[in-house]
Amino acid sequence: MSKTAELNKLVWDTVHSVYDETVAIRRHIHQNPEVSGNEYKTAAFIASKLTVLNIPHKKYIDKTAIVATIKNGVGPLVVLRADIDALPIEEDTGLAYSSVNTGVMHACGHDMHTACLLGAADVLSRLKSKWRGTLVLLFQPMEEIEPGGAWELIQCGAYPKNADAVFGLHVNADHETGTVGVKRGIDYAGVLAFDILVEGKGGHGGTPEATIDPIICASSLVLQMQSLISREKSPFFPAVLTIGSLNAGTRRNIIPETATLSGTIRCHSSEYLQQIQGRLTELVVSGGHSFRCDATVTFEKPYPPVNNDLQLSERFVNVFVNLAGKERFVERPLPTMYAEDFSYYQEKTPGLYVHLGVRPKKKKMVPALHSPHFSPDESALSTGIACHVCFALDMMKAAS
Repeated sequence: MSKTAELNKLVWDTVHSVYDETVAIRRHIHQNPEVSGNEYKTAAFIASKLTVLNIPHKKYIDKTAIVATIKNGVGPLVVLRADIDALPIEEDTGLAYSSVNTGVMHACGHDMHTACLLGAADVLSRLKSKWRGTLVLLFQPMEEIEPGGAWELIQCGAYPKNADAVFGLHVNADHETGTVGVKRGIDYAGVLAFDILVEGKGGHGGTPEATIDPIICASSLVLQMQSLISREKSPFFPAVLTIGSLNAGTRRNIIPETATLSGTIRCHSSEYLQQIQGRLTELVVSGGHSFRCDATVTFEKPYPPVNNDLQLSERFVNVFVNLAGKERFVERPLPTMYAEDFSYYQEKTPGLYVHLGVRPKKKKMVPALHSPHFSPDESALSTGIACHVCFALDMMKAAS
């Protein structure tokens, strides 16, 4: 047996030895979800598991983030990341370990991500003879809300400035369990979130001439904004503008004083997200004036696109195929329009973000992310652990 084959066998044997514990970890986290910014018990649970593994760690962002460090001689500094927050969704999966917190659910798979990283921490602690360097484990809160926990960790100095590579993964129900998808280069979209306030003059629904109706103005703005995408941008350049919230009024016979809209613009260029802010502001202000309203728009800090380093992509594909077989690798030809604050790390460090298949092999379709019925195949945990492990070993073996 070659040295590579021996190492692969050792990796899988060690992954399988921690699998049952990883499943138990995932189920505990799934059953006890916490929304973004409120991940106190989740962080404490993660810290308790790291303590058992004798891995030093610190808490950040009001004790909702955990950053652990394993120092093992001279070598590269590699960062592995998992997001830990849940969503404000009432779970409807029927699982024995369904959420016990009303209106909160791990509907985006962050319980899987966290369990995979804890499992990988266990495996890599056992395989210290196979790598050299410093391993940093980021258990990140607030991925689901702007400006994102990644930005907060960078701002507070918790993210290492001298990192050589950063790696993460996200569950994907489009891919079969046991497979891993990689999109080289641009993968996830950048996103610009915005809020619009339309101010009019309220009054009786029977005397609209005595009012300035903000609902009519807001409705017009919804349609006008689409022209920014369809008529001011090349059709060869993908982008999408979505209004996800329009709120106004309290009763059917009252014209309200104000209306509010919230939405996002997504594309694969940070430059476009900067440029579009000026045009959207012009359109909103002038559109408000055309209906005698005052309309203003405010923007959140835009997420940059996830841009996978080409060299890291190639290295990971080679090592994963060698470990798991080419039939378990999926080459993703197109980027998505989802957004991920993992991209902030990639602005600091060459990084790779991959797609972990979680669709049971006998099913062609399963409930999607952010659905109250979302239930990933947890047998994918072993593949997720292996992804973290093989990325770290490859990066840190090179300098050992």
